[in-house]
Amino acid sequence: MNLERYVRLLRAQWLVVVLYVVAGMLAMGVVAWTKTSTYAAQTTLFVSTRGEAGDPDEAYQGGLFAQQRARSYAEMVTNPQVMQAVLTRLRLRLTVEELGAAIDVSVPPETVLIDVTAEDASPQRAKAIVDAVGEEFPRFVERLEAPQGNSGSPVSLRATNAARLPTRPVGPGKALYLIVGALFGLVAGLGTAVLREALAKRVRSEEDAAIAADAAVLGSIADDPNAESRPLIVVDDPFSARAEAYRRVRTNLRALIVDRKLRSILVTSAGDSEGKTVIAANLGLALAQAGYRVVLVDADLRRPGLARMLGLSSSPGLTDVLAEGLPLEAALQTWRQGVPLEIIGSGSTSFNPSDLLSSPSFRAALTALEERVDLVILDTPTALPFSDAATVAQLTSGVVLVSRAGSTPAAKLRAAAEAVRPTEEPVIVVVLNRVPMNGSSVPGGAVEDRAGESRPTRERPGRLHEFEQPGRLQ
Repeated sequence: MNLERYVRLLRAQWLVVVLYVVAGMLAMGVVAWTKTSTYAAQTTLFVSTRGEAGDPDEAYQGGLFAQQRARSYAEMVTNPQVMQAVLTRLRLRLTVEELGAAIDVSVPPETVLIDVTAEDASPQRAKAIVDAVGEEFPRFVERLEAPQGNSGSPVSLRATNAARLPTRPVGPGKALYLIVGALFGLVAGLGTAVLREALAKRVRSEEDAAIAADAAVLGSIADDPNAESRPLIVVDDPFSARAEAYRRVRTNLRALIVDRKLRSILVTSAGDSEGKTVIAANLGLALAQAGYRVVLVDADLRRPGLARMLGLSSSPGLTDVLAEGLPLEAALQTWRQGVPLEIIGSGSTSFNPSDLLSSPSFRAALTALEERVDLVILDTPTALPFSDAATVAQLTSGVVLVSRAGSTPAAKLRAAAEAVRPTEEPVIVVVLNRVPMNGSSVPGGAVEDRAGESRPTRERPGRLHEFEQPGRLQ
């Protein structure tokens, strides 16, 4: 995964990462504010030998002896006898083991010093403990080092200074706890985001769409926050970037119409809210603006909306032709005078759409429409929940799969492509919809077919209703 993909991942999963960071900070904040503060007091014990002060050799040997003794004594500071003497002296309600665990002992290298540190929730008690150790441990060493029959010890051990009363607790501050919590949350959030992406990878670019569907990408349509209020962008704002993207898609589709002799295509998607009906309507309008005679058929008999989007009535329509025997011409509606675009709405409500679309009547109606115009575009239900799209795909010349960038799971797009792929060599293409303006996918580009060949897609859009006259396709 390269840097660009990580950036796209963060844009898509930023809320997950933020929630984990906040959760980590809250968790460590609770730990920091409920944790009992601990204070540390320290004293230093000095180890020396009793010898002749004027003899340099004896002083040197005594120093080496004291260093060795300092390392040995450090292991004995928490001796149970010493700890019990401190407990008795201070009248503490602790066990010998608990007191020993609260004391830390260290010997600075190449010195005759022993640093003794005591930690406790009370600064006064921490000072009292370490002062008591500074008095009781030398007594213990005096008894231990005294030769039998002699009251004197060759080693002298004394505290160099009384411990200072600690004023600030030891350990990390509350701010550090929050920083650690944020870092842990960030790592966990990024890990979760990557895992979510791996388990439910979504189509974010033309490359993703081509790989998932194993099909060429016809083009990309940029995202537009006003898309719902202005769905027919090639008419409402013909000089906008989104309208130009539809014209580029039209150019690529025209190349397929000529090369593969397409006479009818269905438009579907893997799931809801991916924009298949908007794509079908704008493709029909764009082709009609280029002079192609087009019929748009609302074959989504479950959730029809194509005719209404174009400002026409849904009835009479397709179900009336198929179920009631209505003549096909009676169901055709002209969108506007001078525009070679006709629409067939969904018709009356049907309770058996799959049966109607798989009937001989539908096959006959589709054949008649293919003979009437240059291209028939059918808007069908989504491919995965229903079998309607797969049924119609067996009768049409091609399939346009609409995928919403950053929303459609790659696995669902792959399943939808397999569902609508007929047994014979198919013509399946993908249109990537709602691509972020700052994304890596740029609307337009070249069509790359399954064999890897590419065709340029330059086209001068022309003005609205200034039609090209390609003639009837043979």
